[in-house]
Amino acid sequence: MNSNETEALMSPLLGMFEKIRARSFFSFIGNYKFDDPNTHQGLDLNTVTMAQVYKYFNLESGTQDFIGHALALHLDDSYMNKPARDTYDRIILSVNSLARYGKSPYIYPLYGLGELPQGFAR
Repeated sequence: MNSNETEALMSPLLGMFEKIRARSFFSFIGNYKFDDPNTHQGLDLNTVTMAQVYKYFNLESGTQDFIGHALALHLDDSYMNKPARDTYDRIILSVNSLARYGKSPYIYPLYGLGELPQGFAR
C-alpha cells in the first residue's frame, strides 16, 4: 500500500503543525538543486550541518530521528554535525528507491533475502 498526502495528513504519528513543517522540509529536499541558489532558501547543503537544517525547519526530535535513521539510515547522531549533503543524498536515494520498487525502498522484501547474492553476481 503506497501512502499519499491525504493518508499522511490523517496519520496520528505527527501533530498538525509538525506535519506542515515536515512537508515543508520534504518539499525543500525534493526541489533542492545544487546549481540553482533560488532553491536553497539560504541553506547551502555543502556547508550547513543537518542540525542547522532541522533547526531552520523547526522539526521536532522524533521527526529528526525518523529522517536521520529511517530514511537516511545513519547509525548514530554524529551526522547532525556534518554537512547536510550526505543526508540529502541518502534521502534522495531512499525516495528514488521507493519510487522504483513500490511498497519498500529495499530489495529484500520484494524478492527475498536469497535473491541478494544474485544481484551482485550479475
